[in-house]
This record gives sequence, structure tokens and C-alpha cells, in this order.
Amino acid sequence: MTILIIDNANQITGYSQDDSLQAWDGVRLVPAPEGFNPALLAHCIVKVSKGKTTITLNLDAALTAAKAARCNQIKDEAARLIAATDWKKQRAEERDAAGWGNLGDIDIVLAEREAIRQSSNAAELAVNALTDVTAVQAFTWSVDVAVPAPNRLTRGQFLDRFTKDERAAILTAADSNGTLKAWVMRLENSDWIKPAEATPGLQALEIAGLIQPGRAAAILA
Repeated sequence: MTILIIDNANQITGYSQDDSLQAWDGVRLVPAPEGFNPALLAHCIVKVSKGKTTITLNLDAALTAAKAARCNQIKDEAARLIAATDWKKQRAEERDAAGWGNLGDIDIVLAEREAIRQSSNAAELAVNALTDVTAVQAFTWSVDVAVPAPNRLTRGQFLDRFTKDERAAILTAADSNGTLKAWVMRLENSDWIKPAEATPGLQALEIAGLIQPGRAAAILA
């Protein structure tokens, strides 16, 4: 049984699990309300009527506080999970820089980290939808949002999908075609390319006859 310690100003100054605890000068002892949780001590309300002291819990305030606390915990838990993958990200980036790995290895780690973020965001939404303090405090979550690795190619990987003749034809045509030249310049200044975003440009190359029909789909496959 939990006992609340109340001073003469009707303020709760602490609590105890010791049923044998005796009151002392300026202090009285009152049983805690049902469902009391030490974390919600600040939301207990002392009422005195006709010499009788009762304790009630401000459920709305307690629920709001419990949700805020649990959401902060979820953020911290997600941050620790992401930090635990730092070594994977560093390894993938270093191997890619050295030529031992590739962009895909980095993207796998990025997807893993993003899955943690999206799962924690979903967990916070779930917490805020709860209506019971105990349920909020008991809430657990896991990384359960699937995030596919981004589909990216390095500039070199993308260019390697064109034949030598195709690259030569595109560069030659770009000298007299401002729109095509702008596309080539953007490609030259991109560290990586999302194939889906390259689709319109590749289709335009087919229409212009700079690559054969069907090559756009083959390049993006």
C-alpha cells in the first residue's frame, strides 16, 4: 500500500510503501488513490472537507504528462537504435569511397535507419491515441515499418548503362540543343541519379532518335 505524506499546507511532499510509517508534527499520512503511480505525484490533488483528507488524481493532466514522457522515451530509444547503426553507415561509406563497395550498400543502411525513424513516429501516434495512463506507461514498440532501400545509381553506374555510341551521339547533339545540353550538365553535376527521375529525359532521347526504342526501359532496368 502506498502512503502519501502531506504537510500542513496540504501539499504532498512524498510517499512511502511502509505501512507502519507514523505521522509526525506538521505531517499527516493518507492512502494513495487507486492507480497511483509515483511518476504522477504532481497530478494528485489534496482535498480537505470536514476534517477528512482525500486524494484524487487529475486524470487529464496525468494522461497528458504520461504521453509526453513516453513519447520522449520513444525518441530517446529511436536515437539509440539509430546510433547503433553508425558503424554500418561509416563502413559502407568508406568501402564505397575506396571502391570496395557501392552505393547500394549505403542505401541499405539508410533504409534501416529510416525504418527506425518511421516506426518511432508511428509509435508516438499510437501513444497519443491511448486514453489510459497505465496503457501509456506500459506501451512498447518495435521497428515494424518496412522501408525499401532507395533506388539510386552513381553517375558512373548510370553512364555505364549507355553504349559508347549512344554517349557520343548524345554529347554531339547537346552542342546544338539547349534542352539536351541542360540535361547533360545536370547529369554531370549529380553525384547520383534516381532512375525514376531520369525516365522523362531517357524517353526524350528515344523520341529524338539518340537511343533506340526500348532502350530507356532497358537502361532503367
